[in-house]
Amino acid sequence: MKVKFQGIYTIDEFYQALLEQRERFRDLGIKHVRNANLYCQPVDEYGDPVTPRHRNGDPVNGWNNKGPYKSAAQDFGL
Repeated sequence: MKVKFQGIYTIDEFYQALLEQRERFRDLGIKHVRNANLYCQPVDEYGDPVTPRHRNGDPVNGWNNKGPYKSAAQDFGL
C-alpha cells in the first residue's frame, strides 16, 4: 500500500497531513501496519533540494526508528 503526499510542506504541515491519514486507515478497517517506510525529499521553502548534515558535515541518509515510546506502565497493565 502506498500513500503519496504531493507538494511542499513545513514539518508541522506534513505531520498534520500524516495524522489526517490516520482516519483514512481507520475508515478502511486497517488497525495495524508493519515495516512502514517514509521517503521524503528535504527542500527549502522554495522547493529546492537541501542536504541535511550531521555535526561532522557528513550527509544524513536516513535512520531507523524503533516505534513510539512504550511506557513501562503498559507492561504492568496500569
